[in-house]
Amino acid sequence: MKNPWRLILLTIFCLFSLAELFASDSLQINLSKKNYLQKDSLEVHIILPDELQKKFKSVTMHVWIDDLKTKKRWKFRYPVIEGEVNAALLINTNIPDGNYAISCLVQNGFYRMQGMVTESDKKDSIINYMMRTANKKTMVDQVKVDQNGRFNMKPILFQDTARFYFSPLTKTKNNYLSVILKTPIDSAFEPLASNTAFFSIGNATEFKKAIDGYELLLDDPEEISDLPNVTVYSKIKTKVEQYEEAYVSGLFKNENATVFDGLENDQIANSQTLSWFLQQYITGLTIAVDADNNEVYKWREEICSIFIDEFEVLPGEQTMVFPRDIAMIKVFRPPFSFSSSTGFAGAIAIYTKKGKFTDNHAAKFSFVLKGYTPFDGIWK
Repeated sequence: MKNPWRLILLTIFCLFSLAELFASDSLQINLSKKNYLQKDSLEVHIILPDELQKKFKSVTMHVWIDDLKTKKRWKFRYPVIEGEVNAALLINTNIPDGNYAISCLVQNGFYRMQGMVTESDKKDSIINYMMRTANKKTMVDQVKVDQNGRFNMKPILFQDTARFYFSPLTKTKNNYLSVILKTPIDSAFEPLASNTAFFSIGNATEFKKAIDGYELLLDDPEEISDLPNVTVYSKIKTKVEQYEEAYVSGLFKNENATVFDGLENDQIANSQTLSWFLQQYITGLTIAVDADNNEVYKWREEICSIFIDEFEVLPGEQTMVFPRDIAMIKVFRPPFSFSSSTGFAGAIAIYTKKGKFTDNHAAKFSFVLKGYTPFDGIWK
């Protein structure tokens, strides 16, 4: 007969091992597989530790993917729903073969905004705001402003990007608001929990060697790594070329567009109105007024599509942008196939001053903000 104590100890050891295996006291990352190809879907299932699920009601999951060779980093973020994130990223064809680290970092709270109205001579206790998402959905609401001009907006869950407009409660001819806006979720933070997994794309080699010694850095690795001693000869780009490189994407990069510079040329800024400028410089463009007193741009009697910072807007909404706040205008003559329902009469894309291209005279009541990554997004 076998030693019964040995059997008991073996049973206890197995129970402890199972308990450790199924314990959720650490952040869990489950990938659909370890090796992918371009056009595959990188599916990830992330489970929040039990302790954090109980302690925090709202949590955001940051997902960072690092190329272990080039140190390039891609950033995504998702709201944690019932303690989990289930997401899929379609791997674009421009993602190179290689070895990658995928790190998940937990931050307390959902996406929300904090701001301050900076005019000392204005005493707005309530201001309006309008949110317009990339899929054209619009939400209008109000927010209270304290005696110091500060306000806190309720958490908002939106995917991709959205434009926010702030305006006084009482309708005025000119929007005098100057708003400072910040999103704490975009600020530097110490993660409540983090974990890293590894995978490869294509015919990557030396997988084990690539992941050995990897350390997750909260600062972007490509920004702090040493650069080789090289001499780069290049043409100095104009401000509008720099702006286009930073903020123009997709179909809007069309080289056949006519570009009007609002950064180094003051013709747009000195114009009476945006409509006046466009009629002066765009042959064939006519402007009509509809039943709701909105200005409608037309080419060849067809309604022209209007975009502000690559968001398609309704007729009349372009008047919310002052000429002095415009960095660049791109004019696309017919046809411009942005979608199946737009672009037959051409399009006008208006880009506002932002980032380092903002001057002290630019309006500060309109913002384009990046929200959460779609759960079926694209990695590119």
